[in-house]
Amino acid sequence: MFVGHYSAAFAARAFKPAVPLGILFVAVQLVDFAWAVLVIAGVEKVRIVPGFLEASPLDLYSMPFTHSLLGSAIWALAAGLLYGALRRGAGHWTAGLIVGAAVLSHWFADLLVHAPDLPLIAGEPKFGLGLWRSLLWSQIAEMGLLLAGFWLYMRNTAPKGPAGRLAPWAFLVFLVAVQAYSHMGTVEAGASPKPFAVTALIAYTVLALGAWLMDRTRKPISPADA
Repeated sequence: MFVGHYSAAFAARAFKPAVPLGILFVAVQLVDFAWAVLVIAGVEKVRIVPGFLEASPLDLYSMPFTHSLLGSAIWALAAGLLYGALRRGAGHWTAGLIVGAAVLSHWFADLLVHAPDLPLIAGEPKFGLGLWRSLLWSQIAEMGLLLAGFWLYMRNTAPKGPAGRLAPWAFLVFLVAVQAYSHMGTVEAGASPKPFAVTALIAYTVLALGAWLMDRTRKPISPADA
C-alpha cells in the first residue's frame, strides 16, 4: 500500500491534542522508511519480478525487522515514546500514543493488499489478503481509505486564509497523481531493488514535507467552532 497509508495520518490529525500532519505522514510510513534503508544495506530482501502481482512487482520475501507485526509494534512503541518525550505541553504522552498508533497502522493497512509476506514475528506463518492481485480493487481500496481520512481531516480543521481553502485539495490531487505515477512504466526482471528503495525514500520525504506545508494553512477546529 502507498497513499492509502496516509488515510491514518489524516484521520489521526483529528484527535486531540493535535499532532502536526507532517509528523503523522512520517509516522504512518516509518516502517517503510526503515525498510528502504535496510534494503539498501542488504539486511532485508526483495526481488523485482514483473507480473508477480498485478499491482506490484515486488516479491517481499524477507523483511522481519520492519514488516513483522512484532517489528512494527517495536517501531511504534519507540516512535510514540520518543515523540511523547520530546513534545512539550499538556497531553504530550497522549500525542505520543497517537503517533505510535499511526506507526502501527502501517502493518494493518499492508495486510489488506500484500501477498502473504507479513510475518507475526519472523519466518512462517505469513499473512496478507492479497488485494494487490487486482490493480482495480487495490486502487479502489487505497483511494477509499485516502478519501475517508481526508474527509475527517477537512471536518476537523479550518482554513487560516485563502491558501487553507485551496491547499488541501491541491495536495489531494498531488497524492492521487503520485499514486497513479507509481503504477506507470515497466520494470526489468532481476533489476536491483536499491534504486527503487532510494526513490521510495525520496517520495516519502517529499510527501511528508508537502503535508507539513499544507497543514500550516489549516488550524484545528475548537469545540466552540464545531
